[in-house]
Amino acid sequence: MPADPADDTHALARAYSRYLAGSCRLFLTIEPQLPAELRSSHRRVAALVESALATQQRALLSCFASPTVGTPMHCLALRDEIEAFRPRIDQAAAALLPHLLFEMALRGLIPQQQSILWEHGAPALTSLAIGGALVPPASATGLRFSASHLAAIGGGAEVARLPVQAQALQRALADGTGGFRFEPQYRRIGTVSRFATVDHNPIAAFEAHPDKAGNHIDLGGRPADEWVAILEESFALIERFLPGECAEMGTMLHQIIPVGYDRERHLSASYREAVGTVYMTLHPSVMIMTEALIHEFQHNKFNVSAYNADYLRNAFHPLYKSPVRPDPRPLWGIVLAVHAFLPVAELYRRMRDAGHEWAQRPDFERRMAELDLKNHEGMDMLRAHAQFTPAGHALFGELEALERRHLAERTARGLENTPTEIHLA
Repeated sequence: MPADPADDTHALARAYSRYLAGSCRLFLTIEPQLPAELRSSHRRVAALVESALATQQRALLSCFASPTVGTPMHCLALRDEIEAFRPRIDQAAAALLPHLLFEMALRGLIPQQQSILWEHGAPALTSLAIGGALVPPASATGLRFSASHLAAIGGGAEVARLPVQAQALQRALADGTGGFRFEPQYRRIGTVSRFATVDHNPIAAFEAHPDKAGNHIDLGGRPADEWVAILEESFALIERFLPGECAEMGTMLHQIIPVGYDRERHLSASYREAVGTVYMTLHPSVMIMTEALIHEFQHNKFNVSAYNADYLRNAFHPLYKSPVRPDPRPLWGIVLAVHAFLPVAELYRRMRDAGHEWAQRPDFERRMAELDLKNHEGMDMLRAHAQFTPAGHALFGELEALERRHLAERTARGLENTPTEIHLA
């Protein structure tokens, strides 16, 4: 998981594949955590999953990348840890079963001549693959999934039917036939991600940052076009100056969820359980939005890698003064911070070296110096206190190499004492 995003664009793909394989294995074990009335349904779906795993593994694993499947499933582990959210977690976990069946149907993973009846309500089915949600008729009480069709069931009979083959489904939705209503919920942002106005994360209202009160979908009174336009500019900067990072985003950054507007500051968030999702407030500065995108995506990368590796023996205790947040943080948080901000500092350097017009602004150099200082403080804290595992030593070596390159460059330019009192150790 290199600190310089240009080093190895395949490393994340490998880590993400391992994460998705782990998610699939986790799904096969969650039956005891589900409400009793859903356990027989889970067994039926699990049998389909095991069959597809043996023959069409790649397509199957992509189902677990869906925010409607992977996020609720990983949140199940928090039922006892954050009890106030247990009803939301249970509700989302119940919905993941029909959503998984839908993702499998869209990928041709339900065998011919076989159908699965979902009898526990008729929820709207949301998928990134179709750009929104299919809403069954109000009379529907269940859903039937097959290799060819999705049907809504009510009163013991079909009340709506749609084909699941991609082109046929698009035609049916365009013609308004099939009895399901379509709600657009995702807008493509360039070739990288999607702007989402729906969220299936049951713990999105849970917040550890002292300056925030959860992450609730909120356009902040601004039109969606404004959000998309500024995000397009941010992605264009990343694609130009950090092409490796942009390629990784295309692999794993599935959706950006709006959580308000603020001209004075920017607040963003991500969750270990919601891989592929970032939460962002809207700010008029493209650079601030770009920083936030890189920052939160780096958290996603680290979280994916940490599912399969331990990096610190003293990750969560004791707490230390954070260089970037007002509240004391465990060393895990310090690693997350420098892992996120070192690539941001790299972006500033590449923009400056390419002669970007924004690099001529006085605040550009000041911000880069501030980033260097915060990164150096965080790295010094890790040097002094972190008890790294072998994997942690390897990661820290990559981070330290990038930090030293940045600080050596400051020294070469005669900037080591302005304005931050940074000195190369």
